[in-house]
Amino acid sequence: MASTIYLSPKVDIPTERHVTVVVHRDHGGLEKGYFFDSAEGDSGGSGSFDWLMTEAIERARRFADDAGIEKVIVRTARL
Repeated sequence: MASTIYLSPKVDIPTERHVTVVVHRDHGGLEKGYFFDSAEGDSGGSGSFDWLMTEAIERARRFADDAGIEKVIVRTARL
């Protein structure tokens, strides 16, 4: 099972392969997020179509487990 690590947006992201969950607040104040495989790069999410934060983290964990990736990194969007 992948370990989940919560990072500040100012902390450097690990260089080894991982799944990143980017979380943010939408215009209504809801915490939302999207995830990506670090080997494939950040596509920027889908804005208003992003998942609720808890769902994004859970989906990222399942993706990491299925792909054999050991780390899920959760961070806030960098401005």
